[in-house]
Amino acid sequence: MGKPKIRPPSTVDSLSFPVFGLTWHGTPATPKNDGVSFTAYCGGGGSAKTGVGNKIVCDLIAQQAAPSSFNNGDDNNNDGGGSEELFERRYHTARRTVEISTGEALCFGIHAFRPYDDTLQMIRLVACVGDEILLYGIPIHLVDSNEKEGAAILLAKANVGSGYGANVATYTAMFHVQQNQLQHLIAVGCENGHLVVFRIHQSEGSNAASASSSLSLVELTKITECKGHTKAICAIQFHPRGHEVLSSAKDGTARIFSVATGHELGTMKCEVHDPNGPPPAAIAIDPSKSTIKTKDPRMMKRAPQILVRGCAYGDLEGKTIYTIASGKRGAAYLTKWKSTTLVSLKGGGGRDGGVGKNNEQQQQQQQQQQQLNIRQEYRVQCSPVPISAISLSSDCTIFALGSVEGSILLYNLETKSVLKEFKEVHDLPVTCLASRPIPNALMLPGELEGGVNFDAVSASADNRMGRWTLQRKSRIKPVRAASSSYSRKKGPVEQFVWNMLRIPLLLLLALVMVAIRDVTIVCREEFGMPAVLLDVGAAGHCLYREVLWAEDTRPGIKFVPV
Repeated sequence: MGKPKIRPPSTVDSLSFPVFGLTWHGTPATPKNDGVSFTAYCGGGGSAKTGVGNKIVCDLIAQQAAPSSFNNGDDNNNDGGGSEELFERRYHTARRTVEISTGEALCFGIHAFRPYDDTLQMIRLVACVGDEILLYGIPIHLVDSNEKEGAAILLAKANVGSGYGANVATYTAMFHVQQNQLQHLIAVGCENGHLVVFRIHQSEGSNAASASSSLSLVELTKITECKGHTKAICAIQFHPRGHEVLSSAKDGTARIFSVATGHELGTMKCEVHDPNGPPPAAIAIDPSKSTIKTKDPRMMKRAPQILVRGCAYGDLEGKTIYTIASGKRGAAYLTKWKSTTLVSLKGGGGRDGGVGKNNEQQQQQQQQQQQLNIRQEYRVQCSPVPISAISLSSDCTIFALGSVEGSILLYNLETKSVLKEFKEVHDLPVTCLASRPIPNALMLPGELEGGVNFDAVSASADNRMGRWTLQRKSRIKPVRAASSSYSRKKGPVEQFVWNMLRIPLLLLLALVMVAIRDVTIVCREEFGMPAVLLDVGAAGHCLYREVLWAEDTRPGIKFVPV
């Protein structure tokens, strides 16, 4: 059986190396703010010594508003051109590709973001390389079209821990009430199950450096380390308000940690069996060997491993949580959780007898004595095969799922059904996915030309990257070339006359065709070339009396002219 054909407007592009990490950041273009569509993917096939480079490739599309095009009379002076032509006059679009070499180390996770108070006009990119995280800055606009100025700039780097192995990263901005300032945080999920949170801040010499250079130096400072997972972390996401961080791992659980203290606030134990069917049989497990005891002592099986591939907050308040879990075989299940207010595990502490650090210590102790009340709302099957990568859309309505068979599923959370499935579009399991960063009603830079709003981007180790959409065709019709001849639109009177005379003219044309047919049959001799030249009257008499009108003395049906 051949490979399924990819139908447009969805596309698949071939790459030069296997991909293990993918990120997508975008903002629409407005008269006051520039639009950006930034896609980055990382991976490689080995070390630099083997000739297969490990690198990060960034595709940037930037749209800058033209101030002179937003005059009051610009729309009134439109000469009938299409919306695409008018958009090109209002915005300047620039495209470029930036490559970042990671040397002999592979990059497994990346995350792109742009701070709210961005003064550098750069897209930030966090890369997980070995035990380090690297913070890059990619300029949005070039100065004098200088390619060197458009290259990635290493802003800061930090070590998560010896032997930790950074897997995934995410970013959030949180307003600190006590310090009365906006804090920029980065969370990193590691291979050993630890979750490390860093704070981005300006270095001490940033003021002196900024005087001689437009680049402000930044530093990454570790503020907390969250422990609770026993296996590698697969996905992480900050709470919408930034004070908590959600993570899922290969130990079958999803956990919520406090950013300030690193204390575990709640645990969600995921299951991968049908909720409407019978529960799985209880199995005795040897904790020292991680095996299952069976009736036959000669046969020992490993305990079934549950992989929670993804987790995400489903609302702006952070009370709805989604997890997707599956085993190494079998179906994958989507679980919806509801978290309520914090519940105190122990009695309250003593009276506040100190100030300063004592108050902070008391607050930390109170936070450690609290835990979220989390309950499961429902669990449904979302895929018949295990899921290897997931991503939730920005409006929390569509889950993009990548299966181990290489298929892409767009799953609707409202209807709990698959909207569209792209079956086996990758030769290997899907390694990474990125959903649309803005709602589908808005267009990102570069999407106006094709009229297609892509819903997800996927990649795999098969050296292929696909862009998937729910649209069946482009929304924009192809623009026809302008005709050199002048043409005007018919007026209402001309259109009415044409509608009235259209049917009579068609009937007259049919009668003429019938008359021509009868002339060729009845008056063939009279209408021959020699006969017409010698006796035109005979040809006219045959046409009039034999074809059009019959004589009065002719028997049968006759048509007498009035």
